[in-house]
Amino acid sequence: MGNWHLNTLIPWVIVFFSAPCTIAKELKVAISEDAPPYVMDHAKSGLEIEIISQSLSGYSIAFAQMGWGEIQGAIDRGVADAEANVHEASKNLFYSKDYIAFINYAISKKKDNITINNVSDLAEHPIITWQGAHRDLGPEFQALFSPGSSNSHNYIELQSSQEQVEKFWQEEGAIIVIDISIFSYLSKQSGHSLEAVSLHNFKMPTTKFKMAFKKEEDRNTFDLGLSKLCSSGAYRELLRKYGVTPAADVCPPKK
Repeated sequence: MGNWHLNTLIPWVIVFFSAPCTIAKELKVAISEDAPPYVMDHAKSGLEIEIISQSLSGYSIAFAQMGWGEIQGAIDRGVADAEANVHEASKNLFYSKDYIAFINYAISKKKDNITINNVSDLAEHPIITWQGAHRDLGPEFQALFSPGSSNSHNYIELQSSQEQVEKFWQEEGAIIVIDISIFSYLSKQSGHSLEAVSLHNFKMPTTKFKMAFKKEEDRNTFDLGLSKLCSSGAYRELLRKYGVTPAADVCPPKK
């Protein structure tokens, strides 16, 4: 009787210990401080968090939050394996396809009665925006507001979206250049009405960003996952889930 139980048990023991054990690969991703609806709840949720996590579904991802201007270079500093919200800047890293887009507007308070018809008109007013924006918003904006330019004294780049929006509401006569979804979310959260602002009707450049990876295989996995999000329609569903305009869709049009 004892031998029967032993003979029955042994094959199951062999199967258990010989079965492959899949361990999720760990990846540390440098990303911005909370900028809802893209990054929320200390990087536990948000549109951008879901896009990255779902594109790298086989990974265990740890997000390391930092200021906008600190993300690029996080890999070189040894604090991350990947960087969100970057442009191609290094031959030593591997860059993804564009995975996120920000729809930017120049926004003023209606009570300030400001007229803005083009980028050059911004030079006449105090400007608040994100760190690195002078590199992200096109050549005309860069010429006007790069460090050392004649307009740089009237221009401020802040690390967090929360700081940018708070300063805009506090400062008389200021214009904020920011993604409309971030501005709407943070303004409503702090009790401000969007009826109190003007969205100036000239087109600010849409900023599209890539991921940077230390390893090529991680970049390839991300691009493949992103393509699946696009082809399945899941990317567009995420935009709807977080109330982000369809204009922010980076997926190629379906044929």
